[in-house]
Amino acid sequence: MSPTANMVVMASGDNVGIATRDIAAGTPARDVRGCERTAIEPIPQGHKIALADLAPGESVVRYGVPVGVATAAVGAGRLVHVHNVASRYLNNDEDHYE
Repeated sequence: MSPTANMVVMASGDNVGIATRDIAAGTPARDVRGCERTAIEPIPQGHKIALADLAPGESVVRYGVPVGVATAAVGAGRLVHVHNVASRYLNNDEDHYE
């Protein structure tokens, strides 16, 4: 029996996955196609996990579309959220929602 998927990666060029349920630190995050990264920190359901190291200024790509820019270095397996990414579409301070 194959391991259960707990994230989705929507396009082959994505550098983040989306947690389909809470992923504990130290737990593998995996999708149905076999992409797997160990979560370095807790990844809440619905949030992004870095699939590769992201340098400051690098695009965050989800659904094959750049949706944000890394504002700090983000290691593979880390949470990708407003503390280390600026949106390409919203002002993180005024338009943030959760």
